[in-house]
Amino acid sequence: MKSLRRLGLLSSRSIFSNGVPTTTIGGVRYASTEAAAGTAASPTPDTEAPAGVPVAAMTREQRFSRPGYRPRSVPPPGHAERIWVYNHIMANLTVYSLTQEMNPTKAFRQFAFTGKKLVPAKLRKDYWRPLAVVEFGEGKGDVGRSVFQKLRELKKRHLLEWDADATTEAALLRMSRRERGEALNDQRGIFVADLAAVLAGRGKGNRMVIGSPTTAHQTEGVQAGGGQEVQEKEVSPTPAGSLHAATVYWANEQDKYYAREWSDNVTHVVGLPEKGIKKTAEPVTEDGEAAEAPKADE
Repeated sequence: MKSLRRLGLLSSRSIFSNGVPTTTIGGVRYASTEAAAGTAASPTPDTEAPAGVPVAAMTREQRFSRPGYRPRSVPPPGHAERIWVYNHIMANLTVYSLTQEMNPTKAFRQFAFTGKKLVPAKLRKDYWRPLAVVEFGEGKGDVGRSVFQKLRELKKRHLLEWDADATTEAALLRMSRRERGEALNDQRGIFVADLAAVLAGRGKGNRMVIGSPTTAHQTEGVQAGGGQEVQEKEVSPTPAGSLHAATVYWANEQDKYYAREWSDNVTHVVGLPEKGIKKTAEPVTEDGEAAEAPKADE
């Protein structure tokens, strides 16, 4: 039987054993000082400069001149001019999105834990359907971002502050844990009511109102007998003429009847818009026919 001979291990000494002077900069061993100095003096954008070697800071003009650069504070053109609303066909969950394709990372931030196995573990495309699209017009992205923020805030408060109403609290407490979670996940009708209220200019800081926003109710706290008595004063609602126009495209026209009333600045259109195409809204009458636009006088 032949005996096995142990092989020698390769080392950096055997590699640089040709007598060339070597040096180490930043943990990287170079064959000569000239190569190391050249590499350290001119670092490429893809590689980091060795430690200890000063690098000239990029100026503001150079940073802005890079191709495809856009500051984070500047949104892309057309951002938030449309809001897509998706609905879970089994649990009636809703997800708000500023893009036509749902982002799973951002969608899961809108879910709250309502019970074991009641929150979807992943977004399955065969379970989610578009419910509505809200359009605000070209150049009104700030209005769309304000409405998007209000809708998400109201949705979160419905999930976490359901005990604010005594009647709702008593009804939910009589349910089992699973029934209570399923009731909280039923957000389809709640979304329509919230959308009608936000598009009507309700809420502090709502940019649907042109100019300074006004609220429809004013609450005052009066201290009497050691307790706090809350009184509501009715204030004239915001006129429709001072609100931005909005168009709601419905996948199912019957969904808009979840809300008690809609303001005059909202136009309802049956059918979802095509991708990337903004069509002119055609108001729908109660008979289901599109209203004809008035003809201009010749």
